[in-house]
Amino acid sequence: MRVSRQADYAIRVVLDLSLHREARIKEIARRQHLSPSYVGRISQRLARTGILENKRGRLGCLGLACSPDQITLLDVIEAVDGPVKVGRCLLAPDECGRESFCPVYKVGHEVLLLGAAKLRGVTFAGLLNGDQTK
Repeated sequence: MRVSRQADYAIRVVLDLSLHREARIKEIARRQHLSPSYVGRISQRLARTGILENKRGRLGCLGLACSPDQITLLDVIEAVDGPVKVGRCLLAPDECGRESFCPVYKVGHEVLLLGAAKLRGVTFAGLLNGDQTK
């Protein structure tokens, strides 16, 4: 499993909003050392999946759509990267067609499921409190 740079930045945006509740894109970008336009693009994807709310108005703030204890790392990663799946390397079912009998694929798939379960168990409230599980 590989987390994209965009997902990494999305995690930073959600973590920032977990701390500040509401913020303008420029404020988040400044605190996270990201470009405002990039934060804007990421926030659109997070809003489409129900993680963020785009609060219109004079200041145009962003906020979390729900409590940080209800948002997991997996939610944010999948909002940006799509469903987690076995990646290229040794485990490439779309490229080799060996998934039905390859023992490496079976092990890799199990590892992927364990990794996804761990990410699903880590909430943003837990990250802020130092508790890495739900």
